[in-house]
Parts: sequence; C-alpha cells; structure tokens
Amino acid sequence: MIIIIVFAVIFVLLLLYGYLSHLHLVSTFYEIKSDKISRNYRIVLLSDLHCAKHGKNNSKLIGAIDSAKPDAIFIAGDLTNKHLATDDIKVCEVLEFLKKLTEKYPVFYSDGNHEIRMDDPDEYRKAVIKTGVVYPENETVQYNEFSIYGLTLPKVGYYKKHLLDESIFDEIYANEPDDNKEKYHILLAHEPRYFEKYTETRADLILSGHIHGGIMRLPIVGGVIASGFQLFPKFDAGVYKKNDKTMVVSRGLGSHTLKFRFFNPPEIVIIDIMGG
Repeated sequence: MIIIIVFAVIFVLLLLYGYLSHLHLVSTFYEIKSDKISRNYRIVLLSDLHCAKHGKNNSKLIGAIDSAKPDAIFIAGDLTNKHLATDDIKVCEVLEFLKKLTEKYPVFYSDGNHEIRMDDPDEYRKAVIKTGVVYPENETVQYNEFSIYGLTLPKVGYYKKHLLDESIFDEIYANEPDDNKEKYHILLAHEPRYFEKYTETRADLILSGHIHGGIMRLPIVGGVIASGFQLFPKFDAGVYKKNDKTMVVSRGLGSHTLKFRFFNPPEIVIIDIMGG
C-alpha cells in the first residue's frame, strides 16, 4: 500500500510539473553564418502558441521578444486552434498580440495545420493582415536581403496515413523572379518532417514547429511523442543541417490536446544570421 501511495504521489507531482511548465518561458539562441547577406540580422521564431497566454495580454512573451531586440519576427504557424470560430478569436487574443508586435517589428506569418482547420480560415487571415502582419500563402515576399516563402500545406500533409502529392515542393520558388535567386531564402514551413524535400528548394533556412518539442524530452532520446501522437519524432526541436541548408525547429509556446510539457518548457527561438 505504501508503494502504491508513493507512486501515486510521484505521478501527481509529475503531472503538476508538466502542467506548470507552461508558465516557464525560455529563450533559445542559435547562430547561423551566410555569405549571402552583407550584415548581421537577428530574427525571432515563434510557433504553436495555441491561444496560450504568457502573462496578462502575453506581456511576458512580448517582454522576452523585446529583450532580444530582433530585426524581424517569423511565425511558423499554429498561433490559434482548429475549429475556432471567428467570434472566438478575440478570446484567444491572437490579434491583439500581433498588433503589439507589428507596432515594433516586421512580422511574417505562415499557416500551420490549425489555421487551415479554423471555421473560417480566410476571415482569420484577413483579420491578421489588418494588424500589419505579412501573411504569404504559398508565395514569396521580400524583406531587406531576404526572400521569404510561406508554405501552406493541404490537410493531408500533416497525416502520415495519407499520401501527400509531393509535387507541391517542386513549386516552391518556381515563380520567383530570377533576380531574387542570390538572396538569402527563408522558408516558413510548419511541418518539419519534409526537411529532405525542403533542402531541394532554394531555401537556405527553414523555420518550423508543429512537434511541440516532443511534449516530453529525455536525455539522448530527445522528444518522446509528437503532437500527432507519433513516437520519437525525427525532427523534434533544435537545428538540423544538410549541405548548406539549415532547419530550425521551435519547441513551441503552448499545447492543445495534451496540456502538459515535461522537461520541455515553451520557448521563443532567437537566431543570429551572421553575414559577410
């Protein structure tokens, strides 16, 4: 009986720790070098907020971003939740959060699997764009020395049991003007498991999320379970390289189905792209 009680207490404490970990926001720093740009840039990567709030009106999150003093902010999807009605967006406070960011920084936002499954995704995009956010949807936009592509995958792109028409990856940058070829290319792509395909495009830097860091992180093993209940996801968090291509995967800022994060605090990712 004593052993059962001890295990029960440990289990409850572990669940409490996993739940309270949502409150402990951290900043993770990476450095990437490229001779395609003439100076240094600092960018912030956000993903998978899922309507979570870090402080009142996300004051802690905004404070962490301000402390980093970025040149621009990149959002790799899932700020909101699937099936969220248009009238409920105010409750989520995403638009207010984005408006505060665009008052200070250029903000680039690409779809995740939750945005495309909202009750009215087109209405949501329009509302986001009104805040001043740049929202490329399978298209390229320009910012300083960067060419930025926002990838919107179809719903089947997020489920392994379905076959995705991978010709979609051949179309990335296909219509980009030739005079942009020498620019530093950033691909906003919520789903990281297509890393090999992304590296076949012009993308120099791929910014992703979706996996939530594996929900639980263990030494050596890394992420244990992906947000889609896939065990031991290959691209769970951090930096991945192939040749001269780099992918950075954020652990995300919130959760949706499983409201726990074990040894895996929510993070903002700060990337210094060193030029020259």
